[in-house]
Amino acid sequence: MNPSSAVNGRQNGVSGMHEDSDDIDEFVDASDKIQYESSLSLLDTIAETQITLNLFLNNKFQMAEDRMCGLADKSMYHALGYSSIKFIRAMMTCERQDLEKASEVCKNASNVISKFRAKFSIADSIYRIGGQERALTETEMHAELCYAETLLARAILTFFSDESLTSFVRGAFRIRNCYQSYKECQRLLNCQSWEGKDEAVKAQFESGTRMGVGTFNLLLSTLPSRILRLLEVVGFSGDKVRLVFVVMHAKHLFKLG
Repeated sequence: MNPSSAVNGRQNGVSGMHEDSDDIDEFVDASDKIQYESSLSLLDTIAETQITLNLFLNNKFQMAEDRMCGLADKSMYHALGYSSIKFIRAMMTCERQDLEKASEVCKNASNVISKFRAKFSIADSIYRIGGQERALTETEMHAELCYAETLLARAILTFFSDESLTSFVRGAFRIRNCYQSYKECQRLLNCQSWEGKDEAVKAQFESGTRMGVGTFNLLLSTLPSRILRLLEVVGFSGDKVRLVFVVMHAKHLFKLG
């Protein structure tokens, strides 16, 4: 056998191995583009918000924001999620630009959510006074819950963005309206008929309602007794022991949902 042929054969073999290795090691970069869910059904938007929450808690802030921003003008839960991200960022930085942006986004979210809230006619109001009211849809009940959460964010931003007496009064009224919305959600939870409705939708609504009412009153219960007695006159309450159980029950319902 010719030695030069053997050398050439080994070189060709090594060259072929390198070519095969190059073919094996060639990878295609994964796409970073987020595929948005186009469904606007209630459970799908709630699922999208939960995915966004997981992204946010895993420090993927921009991905979470982009996921909510896509449908923030069409879906109440996307609007709520997007405004919540902006709100948290504003609270962490306390910069004027972030506070103004968060206030604008929260205001837009309130407008979007208001489109899904129940609209009552004069006849509906009369029937409601008499103890007879029309059954609300699942979307209308969840809209009331989302509206309460957005109001709370707007109230807190009002205190941070402007320290004037006017802003203080405006923020106080928004907190009161927020509390009234949570109380309305609690009333709907107890009075509305859930027969024939999706259990997952009810679990999400009950979890949000109990968490909101419980946390709201739990914070109030930490105030001095003199201030708490004054607040109880206008409808606030703060039973710390009972409210801890309410919040823990809401956490359990969230896991079930």
